[in-house]
Amino acid sequence: MPFPGSSGQQQRVFYKLKALRPHFHLTFLSYVTADQSQEVSRKLHEVVDDVLLLPSVYDKNRLWHRAHGQLYALLSGLKFSNYRIGGLEFSPSRVAEATRNLSYDLVLYEYWHSVDSVGVFRARNIPCVLDTHNILWQSYARQLAAQPNIPTFWKRRAAALYKRHEEKAWDAFDGLIAINAAERDYMRQTASEAPRIFYTPMGTDLEFWPYSWRLGAPPRFAYYGGLGSVHNQADALRCYHQIMPHIWSERPETEFWVVGSNPPPSIQALVEDKRVTVTGFVERPQDILSTMTAVLCPWSGTYGFRSRIVEVMALGVPVIATPEAVYGMEMEDGQGILFADTNTQLAQHGLSLLRDDGLAHQQSVLARQQIEAKYSFASTYGQLAQDLYDFACRSTKN
Repeated sequence: MPFPGSSGQQQRVFYKLKALRPHFHLTFLSYVTADQSQEVSRKLHEVVDDVLLLPSVYDKNRLWHRAHGQLYALLSGLKFSNYRIGGLEFSPSRVAEATRNLSYDLVLYEYWHSVDSVGVFRARNIPCVLDTHNILWQSYARQLAAQPNIPTFWKRRAAALYKRHEEKAWDAFDGLIAINAAERDYMRQTASEAPRIFYTPMGTDLEFWPYSWRLGAPPRFAYYGGLGSVHNQADALRCYHQIMPHIWSERPETEFWVVGSNPPPSIQALVEDKRVTVTGFVERPQDILSTMTAVLCPWSGTYGFRSRIVEVMALGVPVIATPEAVYGMEMEDGQGILFADTNTQLAQHGLSLLRDDGLAHQQSVLARQQIEAKYSFASTYGQLAQDLYDFACRSTKN
């Protein structure tokens, strides 16, 4: 859904719809529970022209579908979400019935889970484009690796099967949208049917994220990200336990802020240290983030896109990150973002900013400049909308 906008993926859907609407008459097809139908329809009509909402099949018999979905996942190597989305909610028969007698110039899919329904549209010569959001098998492999109770051979089997299914799904589409340059190149090498590849990184509305950085006292560093993610929880704890101690050894008055929704008890417990603030959900994170000396992002894993880094740098807040945090994002080191591989090196970048206000201000300005050049709404989603319009026009002529 394109709301409430608390995740980067929800924002991506919202921005795409905003960019597409001047070019297309938009119909949004999704599924909902009965109690959500009216509210979801109302919100969707704010950003699209027509809304098709299917009643959720899963909610009619959750226990049975949960058990059946788990067996499906066990046998296929896919996830429960593949079963629910592709097998239940967006099965080919349901999609065909919902769109019967309706005409479209283009169908845009979010994620590949409902790939089996592509045939419904291709049989009517309607081109289908997939926004992958990221290469999901890579994140799934990491999720499996973090499960200590699953045998290693089974993790490898599941990851390999998921990879095979996902990459096969790409061939069903007429076009793919990649979220970073590295994944774009991977898709070009892997998709055997050579669909059109569009490159659309996670841009943002720079008016909503205005340059507003200001140094305060005492100095502050932050971790910023949704804390319902186990990966983000581990990164936030790494900042506190392994990076901040190096900074505190020289500047003990420095504060550490954890900014993000759904902090678990392990993160909430950090406030026992008086130097730490855990915000939980914040309506306007801009107001807090703009007071940070820098934001730390010790990410590991070369997949996806760190949209939070774009937001932070748009405010003019310097970012200190591992190179993997911006893998494929074409970020330039020393231009508002400082790269390092180890905890000590990450901390040293932070201390350099604390020791030299001039350097900190320089990195602040460069951060905003880099985002303006690469990740504005116009250069990302605006460009995608124009590309998809041109693609649909050419497909119609053919």
